[in-house]
Amino acid sequence: MERANHSSLFAESDESEVSRNKRSIPWIRLEDALHTEGCPICAIVNNSARRHLISLLYEYVLDVSVRKRLHASFGFCNHHAWLAKEVEHELHSDGQHLGTLHETVAQLELHKLKEAAAVKRPKKRKGFWFKNDEIDPIVRRLDKTIAPSDECLVCRGDRRTEEFFASQCVLMYADEEFRALYESEIVMPCRPHFICVVRESCEPNEIDYFLGQQIAKVERLSTRLTLFLERHAVERSNEPRGSEWQSWLKALEHFSCKQGVERLWDSSVYHAPTTKGNN
Repeated sequence: MERANHSSLFAESDESEVSRNKRSIPWIRLEDALHTEGCPICAIVNNSARRHLISLLYEYVLDVSVRKRLHASFGFCNHHAWLAKEVEHELHSDGQHLGTLHETVAQLELHKLKEAAAVKRPKKRKGFWFKNDEIDPIVRRLDKTIAPSDECLVCRGDRRTEEFFASQCVLMYADEEFRALYESEIVMPCRPHFICVVRESCEPNEIDYFLGQQIAKVERLSTRLTLFLERHAVERSNEPRGSEWQSWLKALEHFSCKQGVERLWDSSVYHAPTTKGNN
């Protein structure tokens, strides 16, 4: 009897947590993303990265902690650098914000390069090239000093956004409104973010729900891809085109995320197996 009461209290606690969460900004963002086509977490990450850069360029170009992190990563990753350029134009700036951010990064780079140039090589070199097991001391110095020591600061924010909204999906999974949105045909979590969600799941029923939904959604995608390819046959070329004609694009998004979203999951979760010993 006591265990039943404890279960009841636990259920009520969970219910109140879900109710409180539905009055929060994260739920509003998640709900909005669940109304967009494709992966909802991709949509949130895209919007979050843009907001992060707007805030960064508008308010924090002189912030010391931002500068330190930008020095550690030697600027932004390729994707976020060019997204930052778009944001700079949206702020009606001629490049002053990004120029200010990169001024000290360029100064640091110059200092590191001059340090490397000052390294003395051994007097006697064996031919023009070192042996295979030797590294030019200048290259060794460059390897130690100009390689980034941290990831792009916007990538780090994106990673936290992914993890947070994956946990939000798990928190809300038993809510009827969430399920109705999540189970709709337009929602298709990409493979990396599906993995994020199940990794955030603690209970078997949570894992079973998201896995079951992913199976149904991937099965629908697979069927439409097959139909899309079959309709390229000459004898079927005059048939009306349906949703299957977008299936190849949905497959791209499923395996590689929405355009503009780095596959952060690859580096943070998946580690390729390594072989040890002699083959």
